[in-house]
Amino acid sequence: MTLTAHPVGTSSSTPARPVHLLWAGRPGTGGSRPATDSQWVALAILATVVALALRGTALTAKSLWFDETFSVFLASQPVTRLLALVAANDPHPPLYYLLLHFWIVVFGNGEVAVRALSVLISTASVLVTWLFGRRLVGPLPALLAAGFVAVAPSQVATGQQARMYGLLTLIGIASWWVLQTAVSGGRRRAWIIYALGLAAMIYTHYYGFFIWASQGAYLAWRRTTGSVDWRRWVYASLAVLLLFLPWLPAFIDQLASGRAWPAHRSPLSWTLPVDTLWGMTMTGSIVNAVHRGAWTVQAVSTAGVPLVGIAAAGLLGLIAIRSRKYPRDAKGLLLFAALFPLLLSLLVSLGINVFSPRYLVFIMPAIALVMGAGISAVWASPRRWATSAAVALAIAVLVPNAIGLVSFYRKPRLDVFDWRRIAQALAAEARPDDAIVFLPGLSRIPVNYYFRGPQPRLALTPDGADVVDAGGARMGAVVGFLARHPRVWIVTVPPVPTSVNAMIDALRVNSYTLTKQGSINMAHLILLERLSGR
Repeated sequence: MTLTAHPVGTSSSTPARPVHLLWAGRPGTGGSRPATDSQWVALAILATVVALALRGTALTAKSLWFDETFSVFLASQPVTRLLALVAANDPHPPLYYLLLHFWIVVFGNGEVAVRALSVLISTASVLVTWLFGRRLVGPLPALLAAGFVAVAPSQVATGQQARMYGLLTLIGIASWWVLQTAVSGGRRRAWIIYALGLAAMIYTHYYGFFIWASQGAYLAWRRTTGSVDWRRWVYASLAVLLLFLPWLPAFIDQLASGRAWPAHRSPLSWTLPVDTLWGMTMTGSIVNAVHRGAWTVQAVSTAGVPLVGIAAAGLLGLIAIRSRKYPRDAKGLLLFAALFPLLLSLLVSLGINVFSPRYLVFIMPAIALVMGAGISAVWASPRRWATSAAVALAIAVLVPNAIGLVSFYRKPRLDVFDWRRIAQALAAEARPDDAIVFLPGLSRIPVNYYFRGPQPRLALTPDGADVVDAGGARMGAVVGFLARHPRVWIVTVPPVPTSVNAMIDALRVNSYTLTKQGSINMAHLILLERLSGR
């Protein structure tokens, strides 16, 4: 039953608004003047502008990391080749790359241009969080949640990356909004939009399957089995499967080849979900491109802080769940949206390790709504200390995130490979008649993004299997090609394949000597020169 409140001096016949849509001060304190709709909208717009400013700041302060340059490489191809390359070489579905393709056609492929698409998408997530939250739990919790999403380092970081994580966040929270609208309104049009959104979500990232399953579990929890809502969700799901059929062969191939879940992913441990929840709630965990997919904590180093932060977020969640201020369905939806995808990914990872913290950034808006609802429930308490407690809780969430943001801007590199500096070093020292060898070969993509010199470039297999030793299948051909050039550069990154030393030895046999080597972060540059007179 929805409680209603009537303004003083009006009759009971006056249309009433749900209590959870009003902000009328704390009970028993005389109240405060309710904020108008226009004031709420103005504050939500302010939060969105702040989000845009934070995501648009220092876009060129950090080099594109490898995955970003791979996004640009794929998006720069014609559409048919793009789809073929994604199916054959990438672990993800193609929707983001297609969007980036058409974005590049209009705006170019510079660092700011390719990241600007993610900036706008991530900023839109803040506005959608507000719009959805206002409908679900009221304007104050929605505004708090929008503010949390706006300043969360995990959201700012992914909002500055030319990757699909921000798009999954936007579609994910929007799909919950549309589902809630479809369930409460029952209109067929809402279910059609929901099905199209689900399809877009699956075509953006395969973790969309976890969101989809979480929504089915939420409907089951509502005890609607056999109801119109449940049947329509099944019909919408069948429509999504039909829309996914064209990509199904590529998906199966990705699974069979192991590309969908790379072997370099971090081993599953209790610290991974802890770090993930910490990054979504109380501090500045930034997605790290190396370190086996883990998150680098840049704000705090003490091991106890993650647990304290998660405990504080959990307390807010408990307050929100126990509060009578919010409908049961709203509380259940937020819990399923915030936690169920995490639990599902952990459960699947017990068999196949699919867990990656950066893939789960999409749960942050739901977590923010839970925290905002908890703070708002404290604010509405009639106790004298309620206002101070609510403000303190809001500060406890915002301050660690602000510290994380400062750390993020001060240490802007997303990974330990600064491809811009590597390319600059080659551009400054490589001569036009030098040759460049990349081991692993994929490192040619980020270097080529920043430096397109005239030098011939060889990209060998990631583990160097084709030139693993002097008798390797291609070692003779590769060294024969390189021997036509007076100098040879080898660019390698960890894990350094054994073929690097084998190639150096083979070049030495052909009258080359190692004259220079150095490191830029974790990347190694090796220069060999042919001895004069040889």
